[in-house]
Amino acid sequence: MKLSMWMIANRLKPLNPESQISDNTPAVLKSARRAYATNCVYVFPSGNDVICQWENDIIKLKDIQFDEAFEIIQGIFDFYEDWDASITAAAEQCDYQKILDESWHCFHNPMVLLDANCNVLAYSRQYKEVYVDEEWAHLMEYGCSSIDSIRFMRRDCTDQNFFNQGATKYHFDRKALSDCLSSFIYYDHAQCGRITLVERNRRLNHGDCQLLDRITRLLAVSMGKTGPAAPPDSDHYSVFRDLIKGIPVGDRELDRQLEVNDWSTEDTYGLWVFHGENGVLEEQVLLLAAHMISQQLPHCEIFCLDGGVVLLYNEKKETSDTLKHRLSRLVRHNHMAAGISLPACFLKDLRFHYKQALFALEERQPDKHYYDFYPRAIDYIIKNSTPDVLLAACHPDILRFHRLDLKQPTDRVRTMEAYLNNERSLLHTSEELFVHRNTLVYRIKKMTEELSCNLEEGYTRDYMKLSIRILKLFG
Repeated sequence: MKLSMWMIANRLKPLNPESQISDNTPAVLKSARRAYATNCVYVFPSGNDVICQWENDIIKLKDIQFDEAFEIIQGIFDFYEDWDASITAAAEQCDYQKILDESWHCFHNPMVLLDANCNVLAYSRQYKEVYVDEEWAHLMEYGCSSIDSIRFMRRDCTDQNFFNQGATKYHFDRKALSDCLSSFIYYDHAQCGRITLVERNRRLNHGDCQLLDRITRLLAVSMGKTGPAAPPDSDHYSVFRDLIKGIPVGDRELDRQLEVNDWSTEDTYGLWVFHGENGVLEEQVLLLAAHMISQQLPHCEIFCLDGGVVLLYNEKKETSDTLKHRLSRLVRHNHMAAGISLPACFLKDLRFHYKQALFALEERQPDKHYYDFYPRAIDYIIKNSTPDVLLAACHPDILRFHRLDLKQPTDRVRTMEAYLNNERSLLHTSEELFVHRNTLVYRIKKMTEELSCNLEEGYTRDYMKLSIRILKLFG
């Protein structure tokens, strides 16, 4: 194996050498020599120091015996020769973990190998329990890259080509991602995976690029033999997706799928829809999102639909709170949001529950990732009726208060809403409205005197609360 001056300098780092090496020095060195020879590093004494030189590149080892220094430098060639033989044999056996285990002695930095679906194939096990950065924590917990890191590397690192074949340096001005060297792995023009070396214990340099390119070439052949992993098929058949789309599904077909899943028509089901924080997921990350969720929940039904990821689960096996806990980091780290429908008692009603989840997602708030349909169920019922008919049917006293509020800021409707929602508790209502209790007593007394109905009747109070909701939605 031929070395560069950078490779030699990296192995000599514990001796604190002084180095003057050009950034693009090639890997052409065959061995160390005590006299000048072509494509060999020339080692000679200089006072109490020892100089290691090739052309204009120099490495100086201070205060060291010449014979000792020469043996160390020649030993570096032997080390890399043994390393190359070891990883070559491991590549032939498709033993990717051994390649990374052996390579740690070269880099002393975290390294991860991903397949074409961004799933972890191997990683530097020295850092399994060590915090490197947010992305490494995601890789260790979920076994795959985060959407956020891929999106950032593809879009925001504009001075690099994300699809480069060959080690590419990435510099990030954000804590979630550490600087790294990364390279796509191709075989016969097909993408097989990606290998990344993260800068943590030692600064990365051109020697690391040369070694990473050597590993990449070996992996390309090894991974190419087994074929690049295909991404999950977004168009794979699912009886549940057909049910959501309103496509007729026969009982026999549905029963067969339920039997495969160990589910029953008597069970209760939950349906979630995942979108990006700002809307539907982008096409290039949609399949990756579905794949990450399916890895965490392999016993659930997960598929892509209309720019979102649909999750269908059996409430006998999972609960909503358990899912939120298990997917917490994944959803938060990848800037996703989940709309959650009401429980589905009848699978053939899934199309309605899908609409419920989408409706829940319309309520977007900063730093919120889960949106339950239940608190918005009344709004959904109202919105699926004709606005003009609903407005005309509102409680007459609420309509009158609304018109007065439009003319001048009397806050009649807001006060009545808080009063009714707090079960007519003066204390709780005054706390919600931030007004003095005596002020509230005066307002309520005056408004009650203006009412044309009896506020003691439960029907009247329900009618008023529903009317206020309609006005807030359409008024």
